[in-house]
Amino acid sequence: MKLKSLSISLATIAVLSGLLLTTAAAVTFPNLPSTPVKMNVADGTVSYFVITLSNVPAGYDVTNGEYPGWCLDRGHDMSRSVLLDVTLYSSLSPPAPLDTKPWNEINYILNNKQGTMDDVQMAIWHFMGWWSYGVLSPAAKAMVDAANAHSDFVPTNGQIVGVICLPADTEEQLALIEVTPRSPGFTPGFWKHNIEVRLGLTKGSYNAFEGGPLDGVKLTDQLMDDYLAEIDNGLTFTQALANLNLKGWNPLRTDTANAFNEAAGYGPY
Repeated sequence: MKLKSLSISLATIAVLSGLLLTTAAAVTFPNLPSTPVKMNVADGTVSYFVITLSNVPAGYDVTNGEYPGWCLDRGHDMSRSVLLDVTLYSSLSPPAPLDTKPWNEINYILNNKQGTMDDVQMAIWHFMGWWSYGVLSPAAKAMVDAANAHSDFVPTNGQIVGVICLPADTEEQLALIEVTPRSPGFTPGFWKHNIEVRLGLTKGSYNAFEGGPLDGVKLTDQLMDDYLAEIDNGLTFTQALANLNLKGWNPLRTDTANAFNEAAGYGPY
């Protein structure tokens, strides 16, 4: 009896541990800084806002730069061209009272846009409770209906995740940016090997990608050419190989590898 009780206890612990791990994974996706960052907002043409983040620490799924942005709150005004302090929250683990909003549906819309920028914004307002009094455009209604039919949608790696920008000033408008977390990129050594094979300097074969948008696709001459073409300074294969051959950490070595990673759809090394 004692052995049976022990086995049940261990099984219970295992289940609880799995739940805790699942919860922890949800909270940390995407990986966001816990301290406030700076946000500057301008009107967009493809998205409702163009939101520029700054003062973002290194090592996260967001960086300093521009992001497509959307309005979450019609009850306040949004300051333009002013640096605002905001805390970033994943829509997969939003703070109260935003945790009652239908984020699965909103994330589905971000990944399956239809119509114009205004149509997308209208559909987002609908789910945030700011368009209940208005008539949806045909494209907005199509997105709302599709999102309702996919209410279990949860974005994963490589898909858009809505990140909430919560302002420190409660008089400022609540906003959302689109973030697409990506798998970490390959090392300079990975790309060095493949360039050497491409140039016939060593025997071997182009490695297959593991994970990401090219999972299971073997590198080909054309793919390697396409990746190198993504490097703006027009490096030749020979120059790229020379950069990757540099010893230790070197900006040229890292930048060259990351140019390939970017073209392959991966995050930086």
